[in-house]
Amino acid sequence: MKENKVWFASDFHYGHVNICGGTTQWVDHGTTRDFDTVEEMNITILKSINDVVAEDDELYFLGDWSFGGIRNIWNFRKQIICNNIHFIPGNHDNNIIKNKPLPNCHWELFDDEIVDGVWRTADEFVFAQELFLMHPKIKELIYKDQKFILSHYPLEQWEDMDKGSIHLHGHVHHTLDGSDTNMFFRRMDVGWEGKIYSADDIIAEMNKKENKTHIK
Repeated sequence: MKENKVWFASDFHYGHVNICGGTTQWVDHGTTRDFDTVEEMNITILKSINDVVAEDDELYFLGDWSFGGIRNIWNFRKQIICNNIHFIPGNHDNNIIKNKPLPNCHWELFDDEIVDGVWRTADEFVFAQELFLMHPKIKELIYKDQKFILSHYPLEQWEDMDKGSIHLHGHVHHTLDGSDTNMFFRRMDVGWEGKIYSADDIIAEMNKKENKTHIK
């Protein structure tokens, strides 16, 4: 029997014009992605997810889902084959945090399915949070006896840090990868830069730091 896998990702920024190098208006291009068009970036994000995350796997997403208007929440979600997307909100997820009704999909009559289209009655509203398995801003997860502390923002201190728990975050787009905390402690940025991270690979990587978990 195939074992369902657990995956982590953050900061997809689907549809974000300014994070795409070819369309950005940012003066500092240091955190832009090397794509000519937003469409190319979006396709690459989707492929990186669907190539590895199976339908019944668990994907924990740590915030900043999409840009380009509320319609892109569903435009993006409907193309991902994984049924189980756990959502920890980030600073750019206001429409999801506020659980707004989505204008471009509705509940299919007589069937528990979300489909494209405009709602016809109040009973058919699809609210943003119904697309995900929602969690608070800081989430504890136990996977194969390993404790994970998940949040959008990087924490300097987290629960059971001195006992080997792993803290996963996003938000800073890997600009802290060279910091002492990320280099020597069990903290890792899972922001999207071309790949999705498996729980097993993260544990294997963090176990290399097993002697560097205590604050001195």
